[in-house]
Amino acid sequence: MENLVFLLSIVFFVFFIFYILSGFYVFFKLPHVISTKKVYFYLTIAMIFGGILNFVTRYLMSKESSLTDVLVLSSVLIGFGLIIQVVQRLALPDRWKDFVNVLLLAILVPIVTMQFLEFGAITIWAFPFILIIPFLVFREIVYLGMMAVSIILTQIIVWVMMPLVYVKLSGVDYLLRIGLFCIGIWLCYYINQLFLLRLNETAEKMRLQELITQISSDCVGINQHNFEASINNLLKISSEFFLIDRAYICLFDQERETFSCIQDYCRQGIKSGQEFIQNLPINRNHWRMEKILENELFVASDISKLPEFVNAEIFNMGISSIKAQIIAPITSKEKIIGFWGLDQETKSLEWQEDHLNFMKIIANILGDTLTRIDAEKELNFMAHYDEITKLPNRNLFTNFLYFSIVKQEFTQTHLGVVFLDLDSFKVVNNTVGHGMGDELLYLVGEKIKHLMKKTDLVSRFSGDEFLIMISHIENKGEMALIAEKLMNLFYEPFILKGQEFFMTASAGIALYPIDGKDPEELIMNADIAKIKAKEKGRNQYLLCSSEMKEEVNRQNQLTNHLYRALEKGELIVNYQPQVCLSTGRVTGVESLLRWQHPELGLISPAVIIPLAEKTSLINPIGEWVLETACRQNKAWQVMGMEPILMAVNISASQLKNPNLISQIEGILKRTGLSPAYLEVEITESTAILEFGEIIGKLNSLKELGVSIAIDDFGTEYSSLSRLKMLPLDRLKMDKQFVDGIGYNHKDQSIANAIIQLGKSLGLAVVAEGVEKEKQVAFLRTSQCDLIQGYYYYKPLDALEIEEILRRQG
Repeated sequence: MENLVFLLSIVFFVFFIFYILSGFYVFFKLPHVISTKKVYFYLTIAMIFGGILNFVTRYLMSKESSLTDVLVLSSVLIGFGLIIQVVQRLALPDRWKDFVNVLLLAILVPIVTMQFLEFGAITIWAFPFILIIPFLVFREIVYLGMMAVSIILTQIIVWVMMPLVYVKLSGVDYLLRIGLFCIGIWLCYYINQLFLLRLNETAEKMRLQELITQISSDCVGINQHNFEASINNLLKISSEFFLIDRAYICLFDQERETFSCIQDYCRQGIKSGQEFIQNLPINRNHWRMEKILENELFVASDISKLPEFVNAEIFNMGISSIKAQIIAPITSKEKIIGFWGLDQETKSLEWQEDHLNFMKIIANILGDTLTRIDAEKELNFMAHYDEITKLPNRNLFTNFLYFSIVKQEFTQTHLGVVFLDLDSFKVVNNTVGHGMGDELLYLVGEKIKHLMKKTDLVSRFSGDEFLIMISHIENKGEMALIAEKLMNLFYEPFILKGQEFFMTASAGIALYPIDGKDPEELIMNADIAKIKAKEKGRNQYLLCSSEMKEEVNRQNQLTNHLYRALEKGELIVNYQPQVCLSTGRVTGVESLLRWQHPELGLISPAVIIPLAEKTSLINPIGEWVLETACRQNKAWQVMGMEPILMAVNISASQLKNPNLISQIEGILKRTGLSPAYLEVEITESTAILEFGEIIGKLNSLKELGVSIAIDDFGTEYSSLSRLKMLPLDRLKMDKQFVDGIGYNHKDQSIANAIIQLGKSLGLAVVAEGVEKEKQVAFLRTSQCDLIQGYYYYKPLDALEIEEILRRQG
């Protein structure tokens, strides 16, 4: 019977050992799975199994023990197992739960042992080994001690209480058993220490992994605005995790000649080195920097033992107490841009593999973060700054001006906005290239920026235009003084690659709140003043005035109306006769555009043409005038009138139209007018622009049979060398020379010279603006061919011209 009990006990023991060893296997493979809860669960299962096994073997299979004794032990085993599970579910700290459960197990050892004193002395003494094994997974060694005391005392009690006749063992056997228990307990203690060491290492790795995950997650959210706070937190948690005295980040300059500490974190009582580590030269031959530049970790557990060690050289800044140091290079786009490190001042430190891996991982994260921040800065710069001058662009200037206006409402001063435009900057680009032109723009921006105060703002608006915001202006007089200083900047030449460039500028000024109460209005009015400054001769500045704004508003209003004027039939053509001085007959007319506005009345070409030039309307309006004039001339011929020449003005914009020749050819075909009765007039200023292109188009017109006249002769660059190259038929003398005839001998001389020049070149001469008898007499004496002016006729409509031609016929 005892053999059966022993066999079943062995089965029970093997069963329990299997569970415990499987728990160990799981622990070493998956550390997070093992827990004391599972140990208690296995113990509960073992006790319930043991209680059932006790009842079956001692009562059902053998009648040697009384039912009461069997039930008591079975109940104790099952009860203790259930109590352990109940304790596990109580709202108590884990330490208290472990203490209660271990106390129950310590009590269980003598209870079970005493139940088998008569026949179990040979086998039951091994029972406590079953309870010792689970304590390998407990962190508190005191629990193993409690079990050891219970087991040793139980064995001593058995030894003392039981006579040798029953046990049939000598004292040596008991000593051997106790010795075996001590060896078992010591072995369990040793295994427990290894278990706890492995457990702590695993927990430490998990904490390190969590730290890396946290840092990686935090770095994803780092931007320009939270960079300093986020990096400081990164250094802090790294320093606190490894119990390090100092953590820091240093970056190289663009040329990799110096390095600076951008951030450091120091434990309390440790001196910060950030203010000292600024623009320090990089010593490429130093053992520390040499490692970093080779993209390797610098690791020193005890710096004093390194060769060529000079304590103060650690950062060349007077920190002479560093004992241990580890530094990792930071790379961005495969280029080393700096390093980050950990310092220990209070003691030497044996750096572990975890430290090295951590430094490499965080260095990579920092490199990626700094690369992203640089890209973010570059995008931000491109969005808010001009690439050439490095000045704020229009958007940033407008936003800054808006916030300045908001702040200005609480003061009694003004804001000034200067719109500055370089005069003839296009010449620089055309003569020395756009690269030099860009450099010149940069120098201009730098000069203006150095003149202004820190509270002012200089911006490149576009092209060769700059916007300047000047704050805290008391009055217009103070603004004028600043504008004078601004214009004086251009008295000195700009030096580019040893070459001098002289540049002038025109500027317009608007003041807040006089000239506008929002950025757009202020900039617009400053632009208006700038345009007026250019019209008045350039190289000057003008303050915006109400008259300027009213004129611009009127022009804008007219421009809007002009878009509809053609389709509404508000445009008309009048004709001013040209009279031959020798015969007194009308031999031609000049077509003159008029705008009969329903509200503003009759508007002259002097207003219409500039407005049409600024828009895209000059070509359709010019085409309409040309076709209307040709159609009317043909109509007079159909009526039987004597054929006359129809002169039509062609603007510079029309001449640039590549379809002009085909357009005129098409009009002549549609109207049926012979080219011999059409004359195209161009101004002298138009003739000198893009000379080669103009000559080509005029020659094409001549091939069609159209006559060509040059208008306003003598008012611009009257280049005789160019004049002889133009395929002209007539010269039209400007009115300003005709006005002085009879009063100014110089004007008379110039008028006579123009007439003689025309005759010598075989060209007919037309005098414009003739209004007085003295002028007619002089021109007749000088043998001028034709006159045009109020002396004979003012501009007339088609019916009036028809009547003149009818009478003349």
